[in-house]
Amino acid sequence: MFLFIDTAVMGCNVAVASDTEILAIAQEPIERGHAEALIPLYEHVMQQANVKPEALTAIYTAAGPGSFTGLRVGLTVARMIGYTLSIPVHGITTFQGFSAGVEGQATRFIVIETKRSDYYVQLADYGHNPIGEAQSIDAAAVAEILIQYPDCIITGDAVERLSQEIKLPCDKVFPQTMLNVQNIIKTIQVGGFETREAEAFYIRDADVSQPKIKSL
Repeated sequence: MFLFIDTAVMGCNVAVASDTEILAIAQEPIERGHAEALIPLYEHVMQQANVKPEALTAIYTAAGPGSFTGLRVGLTVARMIGYTLSIPVHGITTFQGFSAGVEGQATRFIVIETKRSDYYVQLADYGHNPIGEAQSIDAAAVAEILIQYPDCIITGDAVERLSQEIKLPCDKVFPQTMLNVQNIIKTIQVGGFETREAEAFYIRDADVSQPKIKSL
């Protein structure tokens, strides 16, 4: 029995599953307020699935990139539950999560929203394994990469914004507002992810404004 938690991008998502079936899923399409929503959703899915915490043997959590605050909430709660139950906590990148949300054996080009002018991007094979490093780049740089992969599947939560800046060079375009939790669970069940430490995956430093010093 395992738990899945995602607060990295749009939505607050929690699911409980066995090795063969999904027992319960709870999702709230929110951009803020993850700290208030996550624990009640966790308690709800555990009750709905009729599973006691002691029955869990592992936790999987989205490790980013994504919202700085939301991501930290999910990771903190996942690690807290894992520590309390003495069970392993596995990280899955948001790129892997969006990759699992589409079907087909083509290369994926995943585009994630940064809330700035740039995009988080990474190429992945159909097994959700990264091809090269994740990057933070602008639309012009994205266009140069896509020229090299005309048959790729373009997916992620920033696809619609990207399509307004450049002409997407293929017809395999699958925008995803939120992670497809059902597909992620199924991929976990067959061991389809190469997991990582449950630590935040940042491509660039968080945006932090320094306080202004007032003159005396």
